[in-house]
Amino acid sequence: MNGCAVKEVRLGDVDDAGAVFAPTPDAGPDAPENEVLMCVGTICPEPYATCLTPGKPAYTCGADLSRDPDNCGACGNVCGTFLPLHMVSQCIEGACAYQCHNPNPQFPTDWRDCNAVIDDGCEVNVLVDTKNCGSCGNACAAGESCNAGKCGCPAGQIECPWFLGRTRCVDPMTDDFNCGGCGSACPSDGACGQNPPNMRHGCVGGTCGHLKCEPRTVDCNGDVGPLGCASDGCEVGAVADRDNCGGCGVKCKDGEECLDPKGTGLTCVAPCEATGFTFCPVGKCFDLSSDVLACGHCSNECPTGGPNQVRACHKGVCALDCAPGFADCNQDQSDGCETNLAVNPNHCGACGSECDLALGQPCVEGKCLMTPCGSPGAK
Repeated sequence: MNGCAVKEVRLGDVDDAGAVFAPTPDAGPDAPENEVLMCVGTICPEPYATCLTPGKPAYTCGADLSRDPDNCGACGNVCGTFLPLHMVSQCIEGACAYQCHNPNPQFPTDWRDCNAVIDDGCEVNVLVDTKNCGSCGNACAAGESCNAGKCGCPAGQIECPWFLGRTRCVDPMTDDFNCGGCGSACPSDGACGQNPPNMRHGCVGGTCGHLKCEPRTVDCNGDVGPLGCASDGCEVGAVADRDNCGGCGVKCKDGEECLDPKGTGLTCVAPCEATGFTFCPVGKCFDLSSDVLACGHCSNECPTGGPNQVRACHKGVCALDCAPGFADCNQDQSDGCETNLAVNPNHCGACGSECDLALGQPCVEGKCLMTPCGSPGAK
């Protein structure tokens, strides 16, 4: 058996040649006689292969052909991106699977492959397409446009030109750029000369020139109507107010503070300290012991690291952790976590765990390859 001698052993025993004994797959707990001698393996098991990928180190059996996007199903078969066609792909079970791509959340799109033809990719943006509004095949009525995946506009709103030939739904009673009708923009100044705090002149009731509150501010004392330019403006909302927290008359209870802990608006919440967190000047609560945006103190944001490193905060101290499956085996921070423990035979599964390089033993999924003695590639 290629130099391996069978002898009476227990599970996990190692012989003088370095072979490991293990039970056969069908051996039960009461069948110790069905033990098989395991030797060093040198032939890649399916679906692994040795592939040469430009710009990447070549490890024996280092490519998983079932999920490697650079070697999908075969060495060199790259699952590419096709951005002009609004498509990307990934390797699933050895085949490139294509999916629609919507890259910029600031300018939402929802590209779909409505004609089921791969050659033209994801050809329809269902957020604006009148023949496929919201979903493939959902056509809007004649004269209706498609806005945010819905045909036409809600009651009280009208369609007005926006950009790139698109339209959007606006309320002509309040929209400063389409006041009373599309394209009728209100001037930014007005009769006051200097506007009251947190106020501007704009569209109210479909006409321009009216004082109105800036977003997320409120005139809780109601003095804008009678006093106009002499009022104290929209006095609530720009700063935290325990008596008007997020709205007029919303009073915080004893032991609560008016904060914006999630960046979604002011609300009455328990003080940060009551939950073990710290209130920082940005207006949010942070766990200074573990938050990478405020590690140890409010103004300390942890820096990003090198390849395969993940920034972390441990007990108030910034650190650079290795991504799962990687390690900094050379103890050199400049090249990050350079070692892939899943395929590197010099550090297989852990730094310093070396496979039998002389025999050509590869590292597969973080373990030095073993195979039954006598099988192809066994040494």
